[in-house]
Amino acid sequence: MVPVKAELGQADFCLYRAFYCGICKSTGKMFGQWPRFTTNYDMVFLSVLLHDYSKQQVTFSNERCVCNPKKKTIVCRNELFDKIVATNILLSYNKAQDDVNDGGGIKKRAVRKMLKKHYRKAAELFPEADKIITEQYGKLLELEKQNTKGIDRVADCFAVMMEKLGLLLTGSSDAQLGKLLYNVGKFVYVADAIDDIDEDFKKKRYNPVLIEYSGYKNRKQFIDAHRRELTFLLASTVNRAIECFNKMTFTGASDLMRNIVHKGLRSKCEELLGSEKKLPPPKI
Repeated sequence: MVPVKAELGQADFCLYRAFYCGICKSTGKMFGQWPRFTTNYDMVFLSVLLHDYSKQQVTFSNERCVCNPKKKTIVCRNELFDKIVATNILLSYNKAQDDVNDGGGIKKRAVRKMLKKHYRKAAELFPEADKIITEQYGKLLELEKQNTKGIDRVADCFAVMMEKLGLLLTGSSDAQLGKLLYNVGKFVYVADAIDDIDEDFKKKRYNPVLIEYSGYKNRKQFIDAHRRELTFLLASTVNRAIECFNKMTFTGASDLMRNIVHKGLRSKCEELLGSEKKLPPPKI
């Protein structure tokens, strides 16, 4: 969930970075320095979306960057950031647990161990979010254990999780917001599954895409053989997200979010289906 940087105006770029740095700074303040590595672009999008949707006011300030103490960066914060940061820690710990369940090595176990005490604190601060995440990851784990076939069925767990978390964070019952978050969550899950096909095949790990379509030899061959189906799967999810977004009204961050939803998602689809290896982490 990243914007197309080349088509991002300077003001929107600064706003995007301010939200990124706000999550990083708030994480450090609430949980200490090491958990700041969990800051990610998906949570930045979620933060921008929910702040704009709920018309939350943020405070901007110039603060020094932990990675470059001589440099000052624009940071935005408010109380909603604290809940988003706690949610991110909960998600990061459950992702680390999922990685260990999938046979992750010593690095994955070290990440899980490092996050465990921070997870407990986050769960105490935001038990409602912890319940949602635990339930949906539990359902996902059961489906994986059963080698469940049906990408939509499996992706539904993560999609529902993002829908419920967004509504919880905003205190909203808006069906349109829920649908947007559902399709964003589904896209993230399916995109990750496609990106991981080669690694999952070699390590004999569950992957709904590999279960759905047989005959894997290598990433390029597999994608070429099933390009039509994979393109439809991604494009239909993106189109539904765009449709939901277009029916909603945003203000200060509308251009930034339009860049991500309209252009960023489609650009990521092209990257996924055009790459012969796992995509590198994005840089904005």
